[in-house]
Amino acid sequence: MTQLPHNPLDLTILLFKNMQPRQLFDGQLSGKVKDSFDFEVLVPALESADLLINANATNRTIECHVGKGFFESLDDVLIAPARRLSVPKPFYLADDDYLYSDSDTGLPAKVKNYVAATKLYALFAKEADHQGGIGDNKTLVFLHKEKIEITSEYSADDLHDLTGLTEFEVNFICSETHQEQKRTILKTVLLELFSGQKKVRFSELLARFDEFIEKVQSSYQLYVAEFSFQKVKAEVEKEKLDAMIKLNKVFSDIQGQLLAVPVALVLVCGQMEDKCELTTKNFSIWLGALIFTIFMDLLIRNQRHTLKAVKNEIDQQRQQLESKYKTIASRFENIYTEIDGRHTHQKRLIWIVEALVAISLAITTVALWWYSGAFPYGR
Repeated sequence: MTQLPHNPLDLTILLFKNMQPRQLFDGQLSGKVKDSFDFEVLVPALESADLLINANATNRTIECHVGKGFFESLDDVLIAPARRLSVPKPFYLADDDYLYSDSDTGLPAKVKNYVAATKLYALFAKEADHQGGIGDNKTLVFLHKEKIEITSEYSADDLHDLTGLTEFEVNFICSETHQEQKRTILKTVLLELFSGQKKVRFSELLARFDEFIEKVQSSYQLYVAEFSFQKVKAEVEKEKLDAMIKLNKVFSDIQGQLLAVPVALVLVCGQMEDKCELTTKNFSIWLGALIFTIFMDLLIRNQRHTLKAVKNEIDQQRQQLESKYKTIASRFENIYTEIDGRHTHQKRLIWIVEALVAISLAITTVALWWYSGAFPYGR
C-alpha cells in the first residue's frame, strides 16, 4: 500500500479497520497495524495529518489521535452539547462502521432518529421566545402566562422514531396560516404537558413527542373549527335572513288578491236576483266568480311551487353545510329548525287561502241554486 487518504477522518477510519488488536479511548486510537500496510508510509501520513502520538516499527504498533468526526458510538457524539443541537458532517461511528454525510440516504435507524431529534430542536428554536444557556449548552425559553425552559440534554437511549415530524414542520412551523395562534398553541401544550416544571430536558420532550403532536393537532383543529364557525355563522345567518324574506314574500305577494275574496263574495250574493229561475244575470255573476276562483287557484298553485323551490334551496344549503363543515354543522340546527317552522307556517297559510277561495265559490254556487229555485222546499 503506497497511497493513503489525506483527510484525517478518512485516514483514521482506514487505520481503525486495519488494526488488530486495537483500543479506542478518550479520542485516541492504539493498536497493531496489519502487515498489509506499509508502515513506513503510514507514519508520515499520520504525522502530516497531525494525528501521530507514538509509533513502534519493531512491533508495528501505532498510537494516534482520531480525526475530527470519528466516534466510537452515538453516545460519544452526544457528549458535546453542540452536537446535540446539530449533526456534525461528516461523522463516523466505529461500533457500526458507518460514515454519515449530507448525501447519505440509507441511514441506520439510530442515526435517522438522531438527525430527526436535532431537526426537532431546531424547529423549537424557531418558535422559542429567546435562547438561554452558556456557550454551546443552550436552552430554549418559552413564555406564555408561565415560563418554561427546555435544555438540550438527551442521550442515544432517548432517541426513537419521531412519527409526524415532517407533517409538524410543514403544517405547523413553516405554514404562514395562523402563525401567531400556532405559536400560542405550541406554548400552551408545552405548559400542559410539563405542568409545574420550570425546566424540562429535551429527552422528556422526545419521550412525549407523540402526545405533544396529538395535543397540538387537536388544539389547532379546535381553533380552526371556532374560526370557521364564526365565518360560517355569518353566512348561515345571511342565508337565514334571505330564506325568511323569500318565505314571507310567498304569502305577501297574494295578500292584495285575498282582499278581493270577501269583497267578491258580498258583491256576488248582493247582485244576484231572486227570480226562482236561472237568469242570465245570475249565471253571468256566478261565471265571473268561477273565473275569479280559477285565477286565484292558478296564483295559489304558483305560490305553492315558489314555496317548494325556496324549501329546496334551503335544503340544498343545509346539505352543503353538513358536508363541508361536519364538525360544526350541528351547531346551526336551531337556525334551520326555525326556517323549517316558517316554511310550515307559510304552507298552512297557502292551504287556508285555497280553502277560503273554494268555500267562496261553493257559497256563490249555493246562492245561484237558491235564487234559481233549485231548493223549492227550503224557501
